[in-house]
Amino acid sequence: MRTDHKNIIAATSTMFLLTLQLVSFSQKKFNDTTTIKEIVVTATRTEKSIGDIPVPIQVIGKKFILQTGSQKLIDILQQQTGLVLADNPLGQALQGYPNPFGSGVQLQGLDPAYTLILLDGEPLTGRNAGILNMGRVAIGNIQQIEIVKGPATSLYGSDALAGVINIITDKPKNNSVLLQVHNASNNTWGFTANTAFKKNKTTLQFFANRYSSSGYDLDKSIYGKTADPSRNYSFAVKLNYDINAATQLQSSARLFTQKQFNNYLVSTNAQTETVEGSTNETDWSLSNQLHHRFSQKIKLVTRLHITGYKDNADVYLQKNGSLFDRSSLSQFLLKPELQLELGSKPNQLLIAGAGYNFETIDASRYASEKKLNALYFYTQKEWLPLQNLNITLGARVDKHDLYKAQFNPKIALAYKPLQKLTLIGSLGTGFKTPDFRQQFLSFTNSLIGYTLLGANELNNGLIKLKQEGQIDPAIDLTPYLTDHTLLPERSVGTNIGFRYNFDRNTLITGGVFRNDINHLIDRYNLPFAKTNNQSIYSYVNVNRVYTRGFELSVSRKLIDLFTINAGYQYLEAKDKDVLANLKDNKIIKRDPVTFQSAYVKANEYGGLFNRSKHTANLQLLFSNKHHWLNGSIRAVYRGRFGYSDINGDNILDDDREYVKGYVLLNSSIGISFRNGIGFQAGSENMLNHMDKDKLPNLSGRTYFVNCNIDLIKFSKKTKTEQQ
Repeated sequence: MRTDHKNIIAATSTMFLLTLQLVSFSQKKFNDTTTIKEIVVTATRTEKSIGDIPVPIQVIGKKFILQTGSQKLIDILQQQTGLVLADNPLGQALQGYPNPFGSGVQLQGLDPAYTLILLDGEPLTGRNAGILNMGRVAIGNIQQIEIVKGPATSLYGSDALAGVINIITDKPKNNSVLLQVHNASNNTWGFTANTAFKKNKTTLQFFANRYSSSGYDLDKSIYGKTADPSRNYSFAVKLNYDINAATQLQSSARLFTQKQFNNYLVSTNAQTETVEGSTNETDWSLSNQLHHRFSQKIKLVTRLHITGYKDNADVYLQKNGSLFDRSSLSQFLLKPELQLELGSKPNQLLIAGAGYNFETIDASRYASEKKLNALYFYTQKEWLPLQNLNITLGARVDKHDLYKAQFNPKIALAYKPLQKLTLIGSLGTGFKTPDFRQQFLSFTNSLIGYTLLGANELNNGLIKLKQEGQIDPAIDLTPYLTDHTLLPERSVGTNIGFRYNFDRNTLITGGVFRNDINHLIDRYNLPFAKTNNQSIYSYVNVNRVYTRGFELSVSRKLIDLFTINAGYQYLEAKDKDVLANLKDNKIIKRDPVTFQSAYVKANEYGGLFNRSKHTANLQLLFSNKHHWLNGSIRAVYRGRFGYSDINGDNILDDDREYVKGYVLLNSSIGISFRNGIGFQAGSENMLNHMDKDKLPNLSGRTYFVNCNIDLIKFSKKTKTEQQ
């Protein structure tokens, strides 16, 4: 850590001195007319124009979400620059078990577990294998999505090492009743109702969604489906009440329930049996926020967030109905918080906050219920030492039951040398503690047959597997029966970039980033298999890992009808210890076909698994002035990435260990009539890219149709025609 702190001090000093050198060239103010006026709250915990934000931030607006016609949040996210859909190689459906794998979002080369997911500023709980099921968030009432890239630990704590994704729901200004019917391939149906009523100082919003699918099957030779049939419901209520000119109250409640129907084969006593059952998932939350302004310079925000998550699965032998397996996961979080804002000028605020987390976790795959307590304190100060220079300093202290107090500072600069150009730079630390999955999980997939063991369970798990005859007796386990205790992960993240308004219709953004992580926890497979030829996986600290790269995005509006968005990310993600060992010829591989051994060369090392060096997106959006006709064509490219080791050295160094790069092409077209009725149709994965073994989340080409009804507009139009 001493080295990390020296690097922080050196880099911070350099950034500050360079900025002072630049200020003599120009005196353009923040909040000039060319500053982007879109308001965001995630980056600084206060309302702020996106043009003044000194860190990399991306905003997905409601217009784009509606224009895609998509019903899946994960599909919306993966179409953005630098956001990569990260699928766990262990598979998507775990037939009958709480689904601990699937798809998440990778930011700056860091896995989904390092990105904090917020809904209206409050955390979503219930991660499995570090991945949060994005299907739990319906998109029908989303106003915008804010994505902050780079360490945000100084404001948000442990889970924000890679960044933050804040999903912000509608804040209606008028009465509305919006209905939608969605139909898509695989017998997929969605029904949505979103209503808002506003009277005087009170706004009340109701949201409901039902979504169901028959699933899909990519491999007919295997009994059961790749993605099982499911049905879910989402409900939300939000109340906004202006108590007086200085005090506002916001209360909300939400509920999500899903049932997945499972049917597959298992092996019992060397016999194949058919089992069936269901997985039931429940996610609920209650949130209250009270904003009170004592004066023009003093504002207090109090928050109380209570949330719970449950995942229960029961599967039975089909022949006699006897219980084959039962598993459960239950999580509860209580989170009160106070935040004080001091100052009257938007770019010179001081905020300070304190909060408490009380969390319980109970799962059938853990030995006992775990209770966690954590206190945290954070502060942030903004300065405008010059009219075109914004300096933001922040820090946070976390004290947790399971580890020592953690201190994480951050500095961010925004400098405006020209009226159209803003330069930004930030430097901060991050941390993440090992979660219970990484320490105590003990799981075997009944269909595929692999085993996943937490680090603290690895020794006992290996001994048990060998006693049960699932590991060849000839394999010597002694080298693997050691101390596997995981250490907390620490990081230093640097981001330097720019925002350039070329003209009123063109915005160019870009930047470079680097994250240096110590003790990164990553999944690996042991160099021997079970007797069923399936792998054994566990977790290990990968010392001195770095991710680095750059992003470039361009948005251009053409003749008030078309908008073109394009983005590209280059990424390198490597283990520094592996690089050192390669230099000293210490890593040997063994070809699984020829059984020949050889030293691994440095140029053969492809970096960390599941990272693409090249990703890109291209969007052509069409909308006429009155928005009665709209359409889109959207392409997402993901370059090849490492999937799994095949030659026993646990690194990516063989072309056969990669998944080939691919392109996803999506389209939509919609029309809206003056009577409030609209129709939309489209296709996703138009090129029909599939890989049943390595990309089970891709179901092939699909089609959809949406029918949208603005009931208030429809009612007014009908009355007018009758008169």
